[in-house]
Amino acid sequence: MRGAVDGLVLREMPSGENDRLLVVLTAEYGTIRMCAKGARSVRSKLSPLCRVFTYANFEFYEKNGMRWLSGGSVNDSFFGLQRDIEGFSLAAYLMSVTEEITGEGVEAHSVLRTALNSLYLIEKEKKSLALIKAAFEIFAAVQSGVRPDVSRCADCGCEPKDTMYLDVMNGCIRCVDCVRRSGAAQALTAEETEGTRRVLLPITPSAFAAFRYVLFADPSRLFAFELKDDEELATFGKVAEQYLLHHLERGFDTLDFYHSVSMPIPKKERTE
Repeated sequence: MRGAVDGLVLREMPSGENDRLLVVLTAEYGTIRMCAKGARSVRSKLSPLCRVFTYANFEFYEKNGMRWLSGGSVNDSFFGLQRDIEGFSLAAYLMSVTEEITGEGVEAHSVLRTALNSLYLIEKEKKSLALIKAAFEIFAAVQSGVRPDVSRCADCGCEPKDTMYLDVMNGCIRCVDCVRRSGAAQALTAEETEGTRRVLLPITPSAFAAFRYVLFADPSRLFAFELKDDEELATFGKVAEQYLLHHLERGFDTLDFYHSVSMPIPKKERTE
């Protein structure tokens, strides 16, 4: 059986003596794997199709239960990502998350579109890396089926006002008064009496507005907002990262590397 499909290379790895194994995200079939015979050779015509971040049309045939890459054409290589280590490392992390939240045989139109938009924004420096990262993490959490209820405080039912707390594990928000009354505003990973971990993250009004926007945004408008205050952006980023990682119940080496090379968001100097 032969076929062709457009897809984005999320990961590539050596296979055998001279082959490459690709993890490719497609809109129709989700994440698929295919092997490129001889692609580790610089002379191979398949080499340009086998690089991470490459969006291409992949021609393949199936044999012995495996897809084998036979040819194709590159639509976009996002080559500009090579210029900046911080942008490159963020792109690698987003591809790791994308692979985590997708699977074979499940359509992934929205995820593919958002992944491509993210790579474009990083490459062209259209948005701050911190904003792209946080928006994508919230999108990934929603795609994983863990959209939190941010309509009102889970305890007293009041509408969001001033600083709120995101109850990460329970997927809801709580107001400052209710958190104080419950005595829960302690360490980030305080243990509840019933033995379940409670993670409460304070989220300021502007950061909360950005968080709520991304939760319900159409994928085509996911990044169509600004958060210019550095402290608000830092809060937004922390909440987004913690929410996703706690619900995926895992970390990422690519995230650790991104943090090791990224520039911290500057804090405002306090004036007396």
